[in-house]
Amino acid sequence: MSKQPVKGISEEKYFRWRGKEVSRTENLSDIVFAMALTLIVASSVPSSFTALIALWREAIAIALCFALLLMIWHIHFVFFRRYDLEDSLTIFLNSVLMFLVMVFVYPLKFLFLFLINLFTGNFKSNEDVLQILTIDQAPWVSVIFSLGYAAVFIVFTTMYVHALRQADALELNSAEIELTRTAIFSSLVHIAMAILVIVVALSSPPDEGLRAGMLYMFIGIPLAILAYLGNRKAKATLAADAK
Repeated sequence: MSKQPVKGISEEKYFRWRGKEVSRTENLSDIVFAMALTLIVASSVPSSFTALIALWREAIAIALCFALLLMIWHIHFVFFRRYDLEDSLTIFLNSVLMFLVMVFVYPLKFLFLFLINLFTGNFKSNEDVLQILTIDQAPWVSVIFSLGYAAVFIVFTTMYVHALRQADALELNSAEIELTRTAIFSSLVHIAMAILVIVVALSSPPDEGLRAGMLYMFIGIPLAILAYLGNRKAKATLAADAK
């Protein structure tokens, strides 16, 4: 039985997608992503109307978790659409990535749910906060989250470096090589931000360590600049090749 081609999704302007069909590796990966999303949503059934109404805080935390996991899924999706690699190294790296995604779910939901409860005043007293997270433990939440975040993008960096080394076999043109390099640099930005958050969390006073995670709010700036420069270089190289 032949595989069904992916429909309804446009290719990139400067990158020819080689992966036209969903591979078994991607099928397994999608199952893992689905399980991770399910674990985020899973919670006990409210026992009262008051408990039901209070779920809006958890809904916000779930939405944030969804957004982050879907970002990781999209990067994964684009990688396999671009290169359609299924060699042993890619399968191994993808397996490591899926393991990290499953493990990453737990600190992810804990962190977002704690922050939403904290900032919306759901804790009645400092004692309620300290029962969940002590002052000394606070910086380590940022550290654990950032270690998982960095590990995910270390795998993505390795996958893109491997794809770049296969440029001749994949018949990547000059624009596609530039965009592959841009993807590598973008992954390195994610890693650098995670390292920065870890350093700030551990060097700050314990009661300020959790706020180090707010640095992630600024990650879109360098990523947007890299994407703009990468697309401009890709366009320029295509124009130069056409002459």
